[in-house]
Amino acid sequence: MDSINGFSNTIDQHRQHQRCNSQSCFAPSTSPPDNKDMNGGNFSSNPTLLFSESSKYHRRNNGLTRRRRWLVVDFDGTCTQHDTTPLLPKLAAFAARSRSSLSFPGNKPKSREVADCEAAMPKEEEYDHKQDLERRLSRFQQLEQEFLTRYSHAKATLTTNDEQIEMYQMEEQRLQSMHAVLDALDEPSTTVTRMVSESRVLHGLGHADSNELEAMLNIHGVTTPRVENEVNSHLSNKDEVRIDFEAEERIEIHLRPGCESTLARILSSHSQSHLDKEIDNEVYGNTPSCLGWSLAVLSINWCPALIDASLVQPVLRKKRSVLHQEQCDTEVPIWSNHVDGEGVVTLHVPGALAKRERIMELRRCLERDCHYANQELVQSMTRSKHLIVYVGDSSTDLAALLEADIGIIMGNSSSTRTIAERWGIQIFALRDRYEYGFDLEVSNIQAREGMKNLWQVDSWHEINVMLEELDLRWKNNSLFTRPSIESK
Repeated sequence: MDSINGFSNTIDQHRQHQRCNSQSCFAPSTSPPDNKDMNGGNFSSNPTLLFSESSKYHRRNNGLTRRRRWLVVDFDGTCTQHDTTPLLPKLAAFAARSRSSLSFPGNKPKSREVADCEAAMPKEEEYDHKQDLERRLSRFQQLEQEFLTRYSHAKATLTTNDEQIEMYQMEEQRLQSMHAVLDALDEPSTTVTRMVSESRVLHGLGHADSNELEAMLNIHGVTTPRVENEVNSHLSNKDEVRIDFEAEERIEIHLRPGCESTLARILSSHSQSHLDKEIDNEVYGNTPSCLGWSLAVLSINWCPALIDASLVQPVLRKKRSVLHQEQCDTEVPIWSNHVDGEGVVTLHVPGALAKRERIMELRRCLERDCHYANQELVQSMTRSKHLIVYVGDSSTDLAALLEADIGIIMGNSSSTRTIAERWGIQIFALRDRYEYGFDLEVSNIQAREGMKNLWQVDSWHEINVMLEELDLRWKNNSLFTRPSIESK
C-alpha cells in the first residue's frame, strides 16, 4: 500500500483498526534520488525520466541492454507490514529536534540550512520537542480525517454508476473506464497532499538524509541490522548534524517476513543463459553482462530517504553479507514523491496512472536499448527477452500491475479486489498458478494480448519461489516457451 495516495488500502486498514498509524491516508509520490546518492544519484529533475545522467541505467551508458529482468516493488504495505506515512510527522519532529540541539565546536557558524530550520521553530526561548511533536501529530490526524471524508465521498459518487460499466464491451474501453475511476479516486489524495504542504507538519524532514533517518529507526524484519559505529561513521562527516537517539525512542518499521532475503537474493544472482552467452560473445566480446535481476521501488510515499533507509540499505547490506563483500555498487532506483526541507511535497507519482506510466516507460527503455551495438543481432536475439514483474498491494497499484508482464498483489485488499472484479479482471492465488495458465501467460509475454490475470500472495516466500522458477527458465532459455509438465 502507498501512503496518502494509496487510498484503497488505507480505507481497508482504517476500517479494521480505526486509527491512523495502521495504514495512512496519505501516500506521496516522487522521483527521488537513488540509494547511492540522495542528493544526486538517480534523481532526475524531469519526473518523466526514470534515470538521471549519472545512473548506470541511463541511455548513454547502455545499462539496460544487459539488465533485462526487472522486479519493481511498491513500498508501503507491500514491503512493509504497515503504511509508514503516519510516521513522517514524528520523523520530521525528530529531525527538527536534532538541529535545535546542535553543538558547534569552536563557535562554528551555523549553516543556512540549519538557520532556516531553527527560524521556523516555535518562538519560545527554548525549542519544546514535546509541544512540537504534539502539534504535528494532531494536525496530521485532522488531515487524515479530511482525506477519509473526501475519499468516501468520491467513492460513493463513482459507485452510483455501476450500471454504466456494462456499456463498455471492448477491452480497451473497459480499461479506459477503470483508469478514469482510479484517477478520480486519487484526486482526494492530491488535494490533501497540498494541505499537508501548507500545514508544515513535515517541515525539516527533507533536510534529513537516509543516514540520519536510519539512526532514528528501529527496523524489524532484517537479518543484518546496521551497527551503531557504522551509523556514527556516516554522521561524523556532517559537522552540523548530531543525532543521539535512545533505543526506546526510535521509530519502529516492520518489513514483511521474507522481503529482505528475497530482494537480496535476486540482486546476488547472476545466472547466465545460452542466449546471454551468445550475445556476450558476438556483441560485447569478453565483457561479461550483468544478467541477474534489477530492482526498483515505485511508491507514492513522500520521503525517498525513508525508503532508502528502511528498505534499500538493509537489502544491500544483506546482499553484501551473502556475497561476503564489504562494498557493492548496486543501484536501486527509487521512483516516488519528494518532500523538501520546508515540508512541501512534490508529487512526481501522484497516483495509479502515474505508476502505470513508470512501468510503460521502463518497458520503452528496455525495448529501445535492445538496439545497442550490433543492432540486427541484438534486436533479433533479445526481442521480447525482457521481463517486468511488479508487486503492489492496493488499488493505486492496479493499473501498474496490469501494465507489467507479471502483476502480483500482496495481501487481500478488499477495495483492490472489488475494483478488479467490476472490470472483469481475474485474480488467482499464485500458489495455484499452473492451474490458471500462468505458464502460458509467461510464454506469451511479448504478445500482450487480452486482459491479463493478476496473482495474489500472502507472503514474500511465495514470490521468492516464483522468481526462482523464472531464474531457471531464463537460464535454460525457456522463459518464453511453455514448460513441460515435468518442469512444473
